[in-house]
Amino acid sequence: MDMSWDAGRQRAPDGLTLLELAAGLAILGLLSAAAYPLFSGMLARQQVTLAADRLAMSLALARATALSRRIEVTLQPLPGEATLSPGWQLVTDGAGPDRQVVLSVVEPGMPCLSVTLRQTVRGANVLKFLPVGYSRSEQGGFQAATFTLGCRGEQRQVRLGAQGRIRLCTPGRDADCEAAESSEPP
Repeated sequence: MDMSWDAGRQRAPDGLTLLELAAGLAILGLLSAAAYPLFSGMLARQQVTLAADRLAMSLALARATALSRRIEVTLQPLPGEATLSPGWQLVTDGAGPDRQVVLSVVEPGMPCLSVTLRQTVRGANVLKFLPVGYSRSEQGGFQAATFTLGCRGEQRQVRLGAQGRIRLCTPGRDADCEAAESSEPP
């Protein structure tokens, strides 16, 4: 006697058909394409925020070192570079005028990062801190500076007051933070 109640029925194969697999991959591709701009913007925002934090910490370190050691500390582009975009270093004068002691080197390693420096006194991408903690220009006056960091449309500013106060802000989001297109000094 046959006790199987479904003996006459065929069993469905385990797994997916080719059509189901193709439909699943198509849906996955559409979702990935829709999420890419959001993910790309989020990644750019994170990179700009990280680079701005590193720059603010470099400025704070330069000021603290100038105050504590009673020496002049300079934030400048890496050797062979004209801008701060590839990175920057903190240096102080060594035993002679041609010998600099490197205190810190920061290389963000972000290919899309651009760093622009606007100062009250126009000049190179160099910022000096006096032994009293104030920033100074090559011409000798106190100076304020605004560093604008950008990557794929995302921006962040690091603002340095003439007395050494450091502030971070985001143009378009923070009310007292103007956009980088302004040609006036900070």
